[in-house]
Amino acid sequence: MLRKRPPAGATTSFCVRAVATPPRESAPANRDGDYPAHVVCAWRDADGTIVRIRPITVADAELIRQFVRALSAEARYMRFMAAVHELAPQTVDLLTRIDHQRNAALIATVHNGAADRVVGVARYARNADGYSYDFAVVVGDDWRRRGLGRRLMTLLVETAAARGLNEIGGDVLAINQPMLAFANALGFGVSASNDPTVRRVLLNLDQRRASA
Repeated sequence: MLRKRPPAGATTSFCVRAVATPPRESAPANRDGDYPAHVVCAWRDADGTIVRIRPITVADAELIRQFVRALSAEARYMRFMAAVHELAPQTVDLLTRIDHQRNAALIATVHNGAADRVVGVARYARNADGYSYDFAVVVGDDWRRRGLGRRLMTLLVETAAARGLNEIGGDVLAINQPMLAFANALGFGVSASNDPTVRRVLLNLDQRRASA
């Protein structure tokens, strides 16, 4: 697949498109699609801000539209691999109307006055081939380096592990050193790929379950 070059300086967004391998027949799968109980939670930022984390719903459509609109051009590019400003209604519907038995999507919100504001999203979704999965994590520009990306990614990985997926991995632009460091800190292995502009990240969930 051809990739457009990112805008100058696009190296700090906490997001990645990747693949999760579905479980083997012997893997312990969570067949009702429930999330681990601790995934729905209130997470406290270092400055005391309370962040609510829960599965995304169709009622979050406008919140997601506002969240993407508020992202920097850099963050939007890194998330969607294209120059995006406004999400089409069909895209918003795709991002919020989730089959939570096959897929997972977590939204992080803070209460800002009289309304909630989205500050981060993490998801994985099965592709049309019925085998591979894409995942993505993105946090608001003002929430970088505050631990929210790590928290969301950890909960997403724990959900995938609880449902019996065997590994998650994906491609990260080689210039995106913060993302590569982020993945490495979470235990992902980082290796070269056939494309010199891309690095491969991979986390073995079987080993994670065995060491838990």
